[in-house]
Amino acid sequence: MIRLTTGPRLKNVLTVLRWALNIVALICIGMYFFEYRTAIRQAAAEFETQTILAAMATIVIGLLPGAWAWQRLCARRLPGVTPLQGILVYLRSAVGKYTPGGVLTFVVQQRLLGRHGSSPAMLVQIFVGAALAGCLSAGLLGLPAAFALAEDGSDKRWIVAGCLLVGLVLILGYRARRRPIVLKLWTRAGLPPPLPFAQATLLLAGAAGLTGVHLAVLGGDTGGGAVFLISAYALSTIFGLAFAVLPGAVGVRDGALLFILATQLAPADAAMLALLSRALIVAGDVIGASLSALVLRLTRSTLHLERNTS
Repeated sequence: MIRLTTGPRLKNVLTVLRWALNIVALICIGMYFFEYRTAIRQAAAEFETQTILAAMATIVIGLLPGAWAWQRLCARRLPGVTPLQGILVYLRSAVGKYTPGGVLTFVVQQRLLGRHGSSPAMLVQIFVGAALAGCLSAGLLGLPAAFALAEDGSDKRWIVAGCLLVGLVLILGYRARRRPIVLKLWTRAGLPPPLPFAQATLLLAGAAGLTGVHLAVLGGDTGGGAVFLISAYALSTIFGLAFAVLPGAVGVRDGALLFILATQLAPADAAMLALLSRALIVAGDVIGASLSALVLRLTRSTLHLERNTS
């Protein structure tokens, strides 16, 4: 039987590595914001309300397909979950990450839905659905921004690098499907099976859009950068969940982002941008924990009312 989790030793190493990355990211980002605090305040003062609302609307549009599919799933399999609870659980899935905070909120979410007969496989469906919705959001905003940036004279090598990454994943997945020995060695090492073709293609295509958003954040003007800044935050947290349920892919997105950025930016700038992504993911954990706490509170209130009425 194929194992869907990494080996305990590898998982411990990944956990320690993620803690170290989070700590280093927070320190570096704190130093960065302290050094450029004056410029950041000036840029924040120039943000336009309409631009911010447009960015938030784009993100919401990207999440709508997943939310619609999730509501249908709830109505079909978990009739006891109210629409409000379903929406909050879905939003938590859209900002989660495979870090200690993300694992904690995942457990809370599983306990909530477990009362209504859900299974871990159903939670995976939630995560993957939100990830694919994030890909749509990246396509709506990230790719146009990236190509607009490329037309201004920026280096286009990151686009080629993104295509190469997609091709590499497809080739590895194809070989693993066609050659059982490859899959057998893969799972014997304690790793889960490779991503299916469709998921790998969509996730990496969305990651290319996310990279375009990050590049636009770095090179955009202060006044027009609000749409990219907000989108980079949202998409960073959304794309993390694709690797939350696929432990073998832990670190793939960060590595791909750093590799693509290195083709266009100086190494120091690329590393700083990758660390910024890690810091945004930590912030997503905080939001996810808050949403999970709210869901549990609503659930307890509902159970309390049911007991009183009965």
